[in-house]
Amino acid sequence: MYVTLEPCSHMGRTGPCSLALVHAGIQRIVVAHEDPNPLVSGRGIEMLRQAGRRVELGLMREEAGVQNRRFFTSMREGRPFVTLKWAEDSAGTVDGPRSTEHPGPWAISGPEAQVWTHRLRQVCGAILVGFGTWKADHPQGSVRAVAGVPLERIVWAARRLSDRERIEVAESGWSIWEPHVGESSDEALHRCLHESGLRGLLVEGGPQTTSEFVRLGLWDEAFKLVAPNHVPAGGPKAPELHADWQRVAQWGLDELQRCERVTFKS
Repeated sequence: MYVTLEPCSHMGRTGPCSLALVHAGIQRIVVAHEDPNPLVSGRGIEMLRQAGRRVELGLMREEAGVQNRRFFTSMREGRPFVTLKWAEDSAGTVDGPRSTEHPGPWAISGPEAQVWTHRLRQVCGAILVGFGTWKADHPQGSVRAVAGVPLERIVWAARRLSDRERIEVAESGWSIWEPHVGESSDEALHRCLHESGLRGLLVEGGPQTTSEFVRLGLWDEAFKLVAPNHVPAGGPKAPELHADWQRVAQWGLDELQRCERVTFKS
């Protein structure tokens, strides 16, 4: 059997995977990467070897590390792997001006990019927007363009919300991250990430919220969709993220670019 991650050795919601392999009679197991979970961390491999099984370690280790980067980040840093994403027009604007004639938001990317975005949401498993974005746009935060289970949807509030605001958010099906009494917004964001138990998180929360994650270094990869069209001048600008952006795909007329905070190392 070839596996990208070390078979587990502990009892969780199911029994140990290593024990299941022994009972199945599999004699040779090729493992790409050890499990950084302290409950496993080599114990699964040792269990197999003590049972007389041949275990080979390290085949395509780097590729497996990239594939499992969300899980590894959550284990090693105690927070989800954070992906930032936004769309901007050719002038670097993420939205047009709001008015009674056009309350917004202005469409920037096309339908092909929307399908890709919903797939990205699926991969990340949870989505976060800022309270300002939620209040202004009441986004669905769904994966309606593709088949998939509902996401965990989170509203980040840099200040404590009123009771009425909390009720409005809760009734829409979104959960709330906000500071405790006497806690700064920076402290609260760190705390909420560490307490979330999430493996991955997609931040689509407007330039102000995205800039908070950038300022605090709480991000791992970022995507931006660059559209050739213009929206009317006067809207907010895209977040400033100085990194090595690489063109990775073309979705319709929109160019997809990606960057990393640091190169992932397994």
